[in-house]
Amino acid sequence: MSIPYRTSDTQKNYHAADLTFRENGDIVWTNPATNETWEVMMDWEIPIMQKAAEVCVEAGDDVLECGFGMGILSDAIQARNPGTHTICETHPQIIPKLKAWAADKPNVIVVEDKWMSLLNERKGYNAILMDTYADPDLHPHFRYFVKQKAKDGAKITWWNYSGGTTDEYMKFHWDDVVFHDVAISPPENQYYNRTVYHVPVKTFSRPTGFGVLKGTNYSTDNDSTSDWYNKRCTQLLSCNVGTGDKSIVNLEGGEKLSMRCSGIYTLNNSLVITGAHPIYVKRDNQWTTVKVNELVVGDILYGLNGEVTLDTKTFDSSETVHEINKVLTNNYFVNGILVKGGSDA
Repeated sequence: MSIPYRTSDTQKNYHAADLTFRENGDIVWTNPATNETWEVMMDWEIPIMQKAAEVCVEAGDDVLECGFGMGILSDAIQARNPGTHTICETHPQIIPKLKAWAADKPNVIVVEDKWMSLLNERKGYNAILMDTYADPDLHPHFRYFVKQKAKDGAKITWWNYSGGTTDEYMKFHWDDVVFHDVAISPPENQYYNRTVYHVPVKTFSRPTGFGVLKGTNYSTDNDSTSDWYNKRCTQLLSCNVGTGDKSIVNLEGGEKLSMRCSGIYTLNNSLVITGAHPIYVKRDNQWTTVKVNELVVGDILYGLNGEVTLDTKTFDSSETVHEINKVLTNNYFVNGILVKGGSDA
């Protein structure tokens, strides 16, 4: 999906302006439209950026940093040994500084464009740290961007301009934002003059949809199978696990869904299925349901023609995106194995 970039007069003037880099590294600029001088970033922010990296980045993470500025946050992230460290920067005077800083860091990927330019790449991130300047795309699009780019459990942080913890607009209307307090001593400036800064952190939880790989064979009766995605079958074979009685269930149009996901299991080298999918298994001599990711080799599965032993279970942890199908009916057989459907997972 491609979203047009927004622009503002402030952003245009900022990118056209000659920045001033003070001896201590502080960045300021003068707006030619108003003749006002504004700070972009200052060295008193060092403890803030160090805390942001500390609470968001783990060793080996794929990290996205939006806005290089003085490189304070970049240094803090590098100190935590990320696996990859992607940095987006757009100001023509800061990009050369970013490139020089990154020259001896093989895990750094420099993007000379806005963070939104990454929407069409398939890579996901364990941490996203947002600290852009004069960015009109931030509030309209950042929440959507995170939904597309954050891995499950990713830590998200951004600049807390409000000075507090209750501003819903500052929090992007996210629930469960946690704040980490940092004591600071800023000199008088035009953007933050409090002595405590609250670092916001949102832990992103990706919805756990479930399904089986597109093209899997569904049992339509005791003797026949069909790939309903391509052949649009209108019925499936269901089963009462208590009695063993099988019955044919007629499907309505709304009971069949398709979606995409990454991270998927293969059972007995044949059934390709998501980890969150409920599946029937015999435990303590009783049939029950567990999620596929909770199965262990040796488990007994409910098969179309009797019990089936789980001999192999492998997981594809790559970023490969799979198209999966989901059926909302009670239960059904796929590749001869009974799985639970329903809309509750």
